[in-house]
Amino acid sequence: MIYKNLTQWQLGANYPYVPVLSRAAETGQILNSVFDPIPATVPGCVHNDLLQAGIIDDPYFEMNALSAAFVENFWWTYQTQFTVEPHLKGRHLRLRLAGVDYHANISLNQTPLGEQVGMYVPFCADITNLVSYDHPNALTVLLRDPPKEMGQIGYTSLTHIQKARFTYKWDFSTRLVQVGLYDTVTVEDFGIGAIEYTKVTTNLTKNRSEVTVQSDLTMFEAGQATLQYTLTHQGEVVATHRQSADLLSGEQSVTATFGVENPKLWYPNGKGEQPVYELTMQLIDHDGLSDQKTYQVGFRTLTYLQADGAPAHCLPYSVAVNGVRTYIKGVNMVPFDIMYGRVQPQTVDRFLRLAKEAGINLIRVWGGGLIESEYFYDQCDRYGLMVWQEFIQSSSGIDNVPSKDPAFLAQLKRTATHAVRTKQHHPCLTFWCGGNELEDEHRVPSTFDDPNIAMLKEVVDRFDGETLMLPTSATGLFEFLNVDRPGENYDVHGPWKYEGTQRHYMLYNRSDSQLHSEFGVDGMNNRTSLETFLSAPHLKVQSMDNPVWRFHGEMWETYHRDRAVFPPLPEDRLDEFILSSQFMQAEGLKYAVEANRRRAFQNVGSIIWQFNEPWPNVSGTNLVDYYGVPKLAYYSVKAAFRDAYPSMRYDKLVYQKGEAAQLQLFMMSEHVPKEWTVTTEIVTAEGEVLLQNQHTVTAGDGKSANFADCSVVVPDTNGFVVTLTADNGSEQVVNRYLLLTENEQGLAHRETVLQLAPDLYR
Repeated sequence: MIYKNLTQWQLGANYPYVPVLSRAAETGQILNSVFDPIPATVPGCVHNDLLQAGIIDDPYFEMNALSAAFVENFWWTYQTQFTVEPHLKGRHLRLRLAGVDYHANISLNQTPLGEQVGMYVPFCADITNLVSYDHPNALTVLLRDPPKEMGQIGYTSLTHIQKARFTYKWDFSTRLVQVGLYDTVTVEDFGIGAIEYTKVTTNLTKNRSEVTVQSDLTMFEAGQATLQYTLTHQGEVVATHRQSADLLSGEQSVTATFGVENPKLWYPNGKGEQPVYELTMQLIDHDGLSDQKTYQVGFRTLTYLQADGAPAHCLPYSVAVNGVRTYIKGVNMVPFDIMYGRVQPQTVDRFLRLAKEAGINLIRVWGGGLIESEYFYDQCDRYGLMVWQEFIQSSSGIDNVPSKDPAFLAQLKRTATHAVRTKQHHPCLTFWCGGNELEDEHRVPSTFDDPNIAMLKEVVDRFDGETLMLPTSATGLFEFLNVDRPGENYDVHGPWKYEGTQRHYMLYNRSDSQLHSEFGVDGMNNRTSLETFLSAPHLKVQSMDNPVWRFHGEMWETYHRDRAVFPPLPEDRLDEFILSSQFMQAEGLKYAVEANRRRAFQNVGSIIWQFNEPWPNVSGTNLVDYYGVPKLAYYSVKAAFRDAYPSMRYDKLVYQKGEAAQLQLFMMSEHVPKEWTVTTEIVTAEGEVLLQNQHTVTAGDGKSANFADCSVVVPDTNGFVVTLTADNGSEQVVNRYLLLTENEQGLAHRETVLQLAPDLYR
């Protein structure tokens, strides 16, 4: 049990190896910190402590991160003190560092406790016989300089650490290599034993579930103990179980099984409610409570299915929860901040609530980032957000072959084992994955034949046994969507750009992907955000030729893309440039998602790259910017993820005067099949009605029905809006499309976008 949470520390800086020597060999002089110790917060990170102390400027402002690069070249010393009250004599005490980043030597009262290498597995040490009850105890954590590693570009086969790679430079972040204590540091106290890992499984039958709880214990001494299990829902006790056992010292495993009558079932967002139960396990000895742990659990079954029409050898990418097949409306999430140690629960909650409110039902936690926190998982449980958790591996471009280095594999196994054993009980957990975009030497996506991936599958099978593991993402015959190879697009990635006013629509109209687990379109971030990290001279229309802009999103320039669609803008029209850019992103993503959903369940899901960003960019593929402000694309995706709505298939975005626009109309509904009346109205930007009609269509069970094709001759107009209104007598839903027309120069009328786009998806 947690006795004390150690949050207030002092931080010092040293050149490498200086703390090992402590005194100069020549003079015997004490080798002091580079600067006087500064206050430090745990959880946290060195960069944030330096920022708060005024030693560095905000690394997120313009190009200040370059001047903070020295952090990764120093050794950092965290020091704190804590007292232990005399009433704890006779209890067993343990120090737990939940998030060491990355290589630490830990000592208590100048006695070494051990060394920790790696981010994702806690450091624990028994300190029962080392603490003082008479005076404060001095705890020191020496963090060496973080290891050298590749950013986005490099050789995956040479990866050698289990550390978040995105801080070494990715296309959505700068290089700001983290070091610090990014999770809690606690002193724990126990009686005769401690509860370690607990696996919870539920066996659902009609109106009843059998719950099995298998726990590993560390017994500091032998003795008789009672195990008490209490299951509650919204504070009400729904089941209890109690058993006694004679336990030996050392590692022990105990199992309990009990029944729950009429459990409420957990469903993904949009498919039902998310009743979350709390399971409290108590280990009780002759003196009272020895240890206590609480776990969030839910009652649900997972069934994995192949996409409709998929070849027999394909993986089952589709999921049915409690027998209800669920189309994956997903987003890829990256860490919420490069300085992930300073992320607060309210930040996590804000982004996850935005995801829920957008109709999203799955979060892919990308393999270049983090094993996400317990709080993240707790909130996903509550919001009905299924989690696809990747292990910490990612592509590198030059080669994407998973590392076979024995030391790395041993560390990866430790990371994976801890992750599986701590996350298994969450109802939101739906997929494990070996990593992001891993391939063999021939650029074919990795399979379970790869020893690295096979090892991870053994871990999942042993410690979970119910959740499906995918070898990597993408999987299949090749990685990237290729419409010229019909029947062979299994789980695919890309593209990440708007492909042009005709090609974009051809691509998604022809796509036959079974699962589209990563794709995106880029767009400018909001002006309010740009004003936070850019000075006035940089707040103007420009390209990534500007080095400050390039530093904040170099791969996601939309300047030249948008100039191919719209007339150029003067430098002082930044707001118009941002809105035009965001419209192109919103339009491109909405069309991609709708095209995929029109093929449900031949296509079983769309997982957009990306929902958030870990530091502020000028432009990116994110739906919500670093500061938590949604972009226009957030609302277009929200519209495309609705449970029921009419949609439209078209061949291009920009039309010429006199051209016939060919439109195909569909109704999609995830409800029980119902009859819908769909009204189609096409109106020019100037208000002229070009077409009005009504059709009746029956749609449901998650699939789309093509109910009409129509054609309209484009008049002399700046653009036109197609409004589809579907009504079934108890529900009405509206879907709008803005199609553009060419001016005399063959470019689209930007003023139409500026006039109509802000309200198009709301």
